[in-house]
Amino acid sequence: MSNVTKPIGGDGGKSFDVEAIRTIGFRAGNRVDAILLNGSRKGGGGGSESEVLELQGDECISHMDIWVKKHKRSRRVFKVFLRTSRGRTLSAGKEGGTKTTLSGIRVLGIGGKSGDELDKLRVRYIKDYTPSAVVDRALAVIGVIPQGQTTETFSSSRLNKLSATSLFLEVVSSLETTSETGAAGEFTAKASTTFGLSVTTSTEVREEIESETFESETVTYSPPESHVGLEDVQIDDFAANDGTIWQFPVAEPLIISTPVGSAPALFDNVYDMTGTLALNFPALAEERVKKNGQEYYALQAFSAAA
Repeated sequence: MSNVTKPIGGDGGKSFDVEAIRTIGFRAGNRVDAILLNGSRKGGGGGSESEVLELQGDECISHMDIWVKKHKRSRRVFKVFLRTSRGRTLSAGKEGGTKTTLSGIRVLGIGGKSGDELDKLRVRYIKDYTPSAVVDRALAVIGVIPQGQTTETFSSSRLNKLSATSLFLEVVSSLETTSETGAAGEFTAKASTTFGLSVTTSTEVREEIESETFESETVTYSPPESHVGLEDVQIDDFAANDGTIWQFPVAEPLIISTPVGSAPALFDNVYDMTGTLALNFPALAEERVKKNGQEYYALQAFSAAA
């Protein structure tokens, strides 16, 4: 799998940005006059309005047929047919000219060019897409606050979750440098759905997080005596079609004050994203193993070590 951006159509009109899709519809007669994307019309007001599809949960566009034909002095979009991963379909316009088919895909976003009519669609998608499957739920330690130190978290639960999401995005993005799993595309699509964003790339997700966290209110935390603060977040493990595991946070991260003498059993099914748990809890030093590229602690590992 790989991420692709494909332009289809002519060069007339003005460009509009690629957006992650929450709702989609069209205005069309003999040609497609406009695309109705997330409540905004890109194109003219001619033709009749089609049904508007609101994508649900992890639903995505999985197939597109786009017909392009020269009209007057420019090539324009004459017809669009699409199908979602839930089997819902949408069609607008009439066939004419050259047909482009995109099949076996996951559309991440759509942009293009438009004037009085729809001149071009720019489709960003995962090619040869096979959905990742949830294979486990675990806890991840994403921050350790030793005794005598303080840290700041956001007062907004949304921003705290966005911050945790950014950490796992870095991990997923590093996977893409060694394997074309499409995981980064899936991750950004899931982030856009979860937080109501219109972005479609890893860079755009980071920019959105930076924008939302700028000048946001923070709360200071310092662990009590004989405790260490652990910033924990629940995560889902997803397996890509090639077996690569990627992770996504599914709850707001919380800081838990943990006694320094805590028994290893407290850390069952826990990823250490910091690599410092064993430094703060010496009883863990002999119990860690590697799982999915991260330090990991589980009861079965403790039993084996015993």
